[in-house]
Amino acid sequence: MKMYYIAVYDIASPGRLQKALKTYRKYLHWTQNSSFEGELNEGQYAKLKEELSKIIKKKEDSLIFYVAENKKFITKKLIGVEKNEATMCF
Repeated sequence: MKMYYIAVYDIASPGRLQKALKTYRKYLHWTQNSSFEGELNEGQYAKLKEELSKIIKKKEDSLIFYVAENKKFITKKLIGVEKNEATMCF
């Protein structure tokens, strides 16, 4: 079963940040600085977490995943500029 994820992050090192961004882009859609969103099944989510855990330093970096059963249960309100026009507000 697919779940809807919103991922936000704060990564201290520019080198680790670039590696993490590349990893996130394989699985989710970029929405704006420090955030991605999209649907993943359990296997994809597990693989994303595994790949990210090899990149980050847990004492310096922070990754947060918000999870919903379906994106229809999330209301997105935008104030200001839409960073990624391909991602529509729902």
